[in-house]
Amino acid sequence: MDRFHPFHSQLYIGNGRAVYCGPLQHLEDHVYGAPVLHVGIYKPFQLMLADGEWQSYRVALVPPGLRHALNLEGGVHGKLFVDAESASAPAFRRRYPYRKGEVSSFHDPEIVAAFHWVFEEDPRQPDVEALLDRLFPEDPGSTIDPRILKVLDLIRAEPDRNHSQDELAEALGLSPSRVLHLFSEQIGVPYRRYRMWKRLWLSAERLHASDSMTNAALDSGFADATHFSHAFRDTFGVNPAPVFRKIERFERLA
Repeated sequence: MDRFHPFHSQLYIGNGRAVYCGPLQHLEDHVYGAPVLHVGIYKPFQLMLADGEWQSYRVALVPPGLRHALNLEGGVHGKLFVDAESASAPAFRRRYPYRKGEVSSFHDPEIVAAFHWVFEEDPRQPDVEALLDRLFPEDPGSTIDPRILKVLDLIRAEPDRNHSQDELAEALGLSPSRVLHLFSEQIGVPYRRYRMWKRLWLSAERLHASDSMTNAALDSGFADATHFSHAFRDTFGVNPAPVFRKIERFERLA
């Protein structure tokens, strides 16, 4: 028998990590710019790759750049994003090793229990951050090529700039084709896809502060609210307005 649960959604975001919990039905084809851990908080969920068949999972890791759809059948779903440049990324990758282009299934009662706790207890930001720090201890070193770290710095510093491949090549002292190949190899998605991902991430952080979706989108480098909505739907499989409208706890990780 399904467990009764309160109808609410939570989003904690910051430090290259984000946690979402909430009831969902269906998410159409979408593709992330970072690895995401999907968790069926009370029961398994259905996941389908492009041109594939629905498969059932309780805990599954979808790598960046892999387009997929979700069928939650009204279940309560949990998601954990850990961005490539997060200090938690090495520990996250060790706990959930994955291959590009493949969904990885895991038996992990501890992470299921952690999402139970987040959803049922509705904790404040410091407690969620402490949980993530315990599960994925920060590693001060980075496994990303220093040249690609420089590209990530450029994206973060000027989110509204569309740095051309020639500009990146000049900044790194490499050929344009080599820059794009190295970036995709290191981050898991093409440069343009990741740049859009970071803009969406930044817009969510700024929405937390401004409470205006349009202002958050414009401040993050989107041309207008329509551009933001299209990018959000392609990335998350749903329109942004109903998502943020239903979130009852939205906190930024320090």
